[in-house]
Amino acid sequence: MAGIPLLTATGIPAPSPASAVSPAPGAAARPADVYDPPWPVERFPAQVKKACAIWKGLGWPKAPRAQDYQVPMSRPLVIRGSNVYRNLSRDLPTDGAYREYDVNPRRPGQHRDAERIVRDEGAHAVWYTGDHYSNFRKIESGCE
Repeated sequence: MAGIPLLTATGIPAPSPASAVSPAPGAAARPADVYDPPWPVERFPAQVKKACAIWKGLGWPKAPRAQDYQVPMSRPLVIRGSNVYRNLSRDLPTDGAYREYDVNPRRPGQHRDAERIVRDEGAHAVWYTGDHYSNFRKIESGCE
C-alpha cells in the first residue's frame, strides 16, 4: 500500500523515516519517537486544543501527585494532571522540568485514557502523546 500514510491510534499521521527526528551535524541524537516538525495545536485532534484551553484556564496547576480538577462549565466532568513527568526515557529534552496533563475529561471513577500533554514548566514548551508516552510531537503554538 505504498503512498497511503499510516495513522496512529489518534489519527495523527505516523512519520515516515524521512520525517523522524534527525539531529543537526554535531548535535546529540534524539530518540526517533519524537516526531518533527512541530505542529500548531490546530493540526492535532480537536480534543487537544480543548485540553490546552482547559489547562490554561486552570493556570497549568502544579501538584506533587496527579489529582482530578473540575472541568469548568462541564459538571460532573473532571480532568487529571499536574504531577511531575520524570522523562525517564529521555524522549524529551533532558534539561526540562515537566508536568503531565490528561487530554480527555472523564466522569469521576472512569478510567483515564492514553492521551497526555506534557509541558516544560520553564520553557512553556508543550508536547502531545496519544499513546501514553510512546510517541511525542511538539505543539509549536496555541497551547502555551
